[in-house]
Amino acid sequence: MAKRKKQLLSLAGIILLVAVTILICYFFFARKDDNNLLYDDNATVGVLPGIDVDARRKELQDQLDRSMIAFSINTSPVFLNGTSEGNLLIENPGNNAKLLRVSIRVDGTEEEIYASNYLKPGTYIESVKLDKVLEKGTYDATAYFSAYDEANGEYIGETGAQITITVQN
Repeated sequence: MAKRKKQLLSLAGIILLVAVTILICYFFFARKDDNNLLYDDNATVGVLPGIDVDARRKELQDQLDRSMIAFSINTSPVFLNGTSEGNLLIENPGNNAKLLRVSIRVDGTEEEIYASNYLKPGTYIESVKLDKVLEKGTYDATAYFSAYDEANGEYIGETGAQITITVQN
């Protein structure tokens, strides 16, 4: 009889544990009901009267073009040795409409090992010598692309790309 009571208590404990687990999962992972969104009854569908849709579209496209930075770079450039040229293949695409400056820094130390001058849209740099001599090895680095307004030189923003530099000898 004592054995039967222990089995029932064990079974009841397992059932309770499963029920608690299901409840916890329900509260943590259940999706929220989107039907509780309250929409403004005073809102009208459409475009504000007097707004030129084409002008608005052009303005929004100009803002988007200004905020995006296009570029191209070899993500795994190779240098024969620490003083030779390597194939960075940096490009400022013609459709970018921004001046670009490139700064390459070694991850971890943030030591700048290369810095370009301004690149006009539609130009590229095929190969370069690094500004700092690197020993033989592989280096994780980040190429930072700073963008400037082509007309007035005003700073726009910066983006980056992870690259791995290999120095063979």
